[in-house]
Amino acid sequence: MEENLIKSLNELKDALTNDPRVIALNEAEQSLYADPALIELIKKKNAAEEDYQLALRIYGEKDEKTKEKEKALYIAKLQMDENETAKKYSELYIVVRDLYIQIDDVIFSPFRKKTIGDVR
Repeated sequence: MEENLIKSLNELKDALTNDPRVIALNEAEQSLYADPALIELIKKKNAAEEDYQLALRIYGEKDEKTKEKEKALYIAKLQMDENETAKKYSELYIVVRDLYIQIDDVIFSPFRKKTIGDVR
């Protein structure tokens, strides 16, 4: 049985590695690292996030300075998300994530504790 399990797991691994959705996601991920404009947007978003976290610690959530930093973070995140390379990656990521969720459900759902309202 152990040999059959190992064989099945290797087949699943190979199937996932060669799945066009996974291949497309991997290619999109490489594009993320190769897009200098996106890298700059990521740096800008990270800096805005650090500024916001610092303002939260120093001034608190309701202070106007914190709200300004939060707005700057929102704008930086929006700019990053609107980048075409990032959009393409996100779309492909959702498809692959859903595939992995389906596989997880098939393999592991029999082992999960049932809860009230569980419709499986």
